[in-house]
Amino acid sequence: MKLKNVKMGLFGCAFLFFLYSCEVEQIEPAKRVENENVVDSTKTEKETQDTTANKTNKNSQNLEIIGTGTGTLILKDISDKAYRIKPGTYSGLIFSNLQNVKIEGANEVKVYQGNIDISNVNNLNIQGISIENHNQAAIYIHKSASNLFLDRISFKNISNYAIRFDINKKYDGSKNSFSENIHLSNITAENIGTLFISKGGIESDGFYGLIKCFKLTNSNVKNSPHLNGLTSLALAEDYEMSGNRVDNVNASDNFPNGNNNHTAIFYAIGNGKIYQNKVTNYQGSVVRAWLLSITKPGLVEIHDNIAYNSTRYGAFELQVPPSIENLSTFKPANAKIYNNTVGRLNTGEPKFFEGRLLDLYQTHGNVEIYNNLSFDLRDNILINNMSNPKDTKITKQANNHYSKSASDAVYDLSNFKSKKSGVGAR
Repeated sequence: MKLKNVKMGLFGCAFLFFLYSCEVEQIEPAKRVENENVVDSTKTEKETQDTTANKTNKNSQNLEIIGTGTGTLILKDISDKAYRIKPGTYSGLIFSNLQNVKIEGANEVKVYQGNIDISNVNNLNIQGISIENHNQAAIYIHKSASNLFLDRISFKNISNYAIRFDINKKYDGSKNSFSENIHLSNITAENIGTLFISKGGIESDGFYGLIKCFKLTNSNVKNSPHLNGLTSLALAEDYEMSGNRVDNVNASDNFPNGNNNHTAIFYAIGNGKIYQNKVTNYQGSVVRAWLLSITKPGLVEIHDNIAYNSTRYGAFELQVPPSIENLSTFKPANAKIYNNTVGRLNTGEPKFFEGRLLDLYQTHGNVEIYNNLSFDLRDNILINNMSNPKDTKITKQANNHYSKSASDAVYDLSNFKSKKSGVGAR
């Protein structure tokens, strides 16, 4: 049992090393081109009007139109403004030193074979932009960022990271030592590598790259045969991943039974909630939560999720690998797994690991497991339990149901509404 846990810890380290080392090329802002449009606070009102079109009224708010519809748009050193980007296809967007700024693309702005570079921003809202055909970070966030809201952003054919959050400050309690309120909502993505990845983690001398209140909500990711995780949160407190739909991912035809890399759709170190997500036709764990407390007692809640038809592994994983457990800065967190529906897991051959509701390793906290529904698995065993009961205590395990056939468990394989009252995803 101990050897198995050590192996998983070593695997975790290797997994993190892979995520941060597989792409060694430096990410740089899009290069300026001849027809770039620069908007900054040094321009007079007349000069700004000369380089932009007339103002338009949208949602009862006057938005200045910026950009030329092509080339690189640079917006820097601005505060308390709202803009609409002129429709067109751009080679890059650069947003730097912005505060209280809204940027609207109205779903008519595309970045093609380029990226969006974001640095030193606070209270920045970006909406309605698509990014296509790029092999580096499609959105690169660095230096500092808080209260960043990305809404209705679309990604397609991004072979690497859709969003790379490259901020790795040491946490000392001050406001500038962490990021907060990084919200992704209504994201759509197809044929991507990883949706969101951040830098940081827990070290012997403290916390690095901390994000407080990260959110990924109401988003749709599909048809990504080489997806290496939707999220890879290096360190986050009070995260939320909810209402997302994921279908046909990490199932490359290059392998007879899909990819064999043990990735996770939602991977996070820290604590928070993962709920009301629907993941179908995939490979890997739906959730890999490495749980710990950071600035306050932490709790990981995994509930009301649907997981169906995977070629490899179980639905959820809870763990604290030895590389984290042995640090003096580590403090455990508790976990609750409830009202989830999981079916037809781990169909690939040969079997490497049995697909069940939960893979439980050492957490050094309390774990509650209740009201979960599973069906069409190899057996009715709920947990692959590799923890030491002296250190990881299952304090509640109740009202979990297993059915051999889907028809006994749910009404259909679209909405997955449970036939068991009070059990399964609601």
